[in-house]
Amino acid sequence: MPIDLSIACGDRDLNRALLAGDVEPDGVDATKTPVYPSNRHRRFFANLEFDVCEVSLASYLSSRDHREEYPFTAIPVFPAKRFRHSFFYKHADADVDGPADLTGRNVGVSSWQTTANVWMRGIAGEYYGLDLDSVTWYRRKGDDVPISIPDRFDIRPVPGEHGGDAVAEREDLKRALFEGKLAAAMDPAGSLFWDVAESDRAEFVFDDPLAAEREYFEETGIHPPMHAVAIRDEILEEHPWVATEIFDAFCEARDACLERNTSPSANASLTWAHLHLLEQREVLGEDAWAYGLTERNRRGLEKFVEYAHDQGLVRRPYDVDELFVDGVA
Repeated sequence: MPIDLSIACGDRDLNRALLAGDVEPDGVDATKTPVYPSNRHRRFFANLEFDVCEVSLASYLSSRDHREEYPFTAIPVFPAKRFRHSFFYKHADADVDGPADLTGRNVGVSSWQTTANVWMRGIAGEYYGLDLDSVTWYRRKGDDVPISIPDRFDIRPVPGEHGGDAVAEREDLKRALFEGKLAAAMDPAGSLFWDVAESDRAEFVFDDPLAAEREYFEETGIHPPMHAVAIRDEILEEHPWVATEIFDAFCEARDACLERNTSPSANASLTWAHLHLLEQREVLGEDAWAYGLTERNRRGLEKFVEYAHDQGLVRRPYDVDELFVDGVA
């Protein structure tokens, strides 16, 4: 008899066949719910609201320091990967030509634990000379997993109506950036991306973010993972086979997406979608969306663990194999 499981994940094309019921995990009667990332993560980390959940990689990593409080374990499924140079903004009059010019300045972030921000802070420090310790960081929301951030980082709430705890609302952060109270800001939201693109009060930190992201990949081979998929330990203990079945279902949904995208009409609102997909394949290779602990995924995960440890998200640099269910891909 199938077991009942609730699955929460992002409503992105890689997951769509699973959410639509075109793909079903064997042995599972799944209730599937698309939930916006920040709300999904907070609901899962705070209340274990779902049996299977696509989670923030940074918050998941922080939770490993407190396993008894966060009884779940990830499988190596990475439905969200994205470069973040293009989500790094500056005030138009900030006199900032690159990340190094933000040393000693005020910079806004979503939260200290937001995966995109961990990546961008790490990259800005390692490749562009930004002294992270000298920045005054302003966060617009708290972390999903409480952590003790090292005193060397000066972190304050974004001033405004929400007092530095706005899960979905970005107006305080946007206003502080556009008014020049922040020299720069990092935020993964598409809404802020378009606000900046259409404004004369804010600009991209990188003049050509696409070129910067491509250069980063060509130098490192890293396609940065943002999320993983976690399963409650109670489920894994009672039904250890579930991990493989959930992994296989996400892989099948991904494969259906990639096959669908080969049709020139698959993304009708993107006129040059087929050409962008061709360019992506030429740059990132055919395994850009591989799941499992492949050599490429390990490289990205190891670098992320390094950044997370340096930024105080975890007490020690975990080995990648410690983070995932044994024996799954």
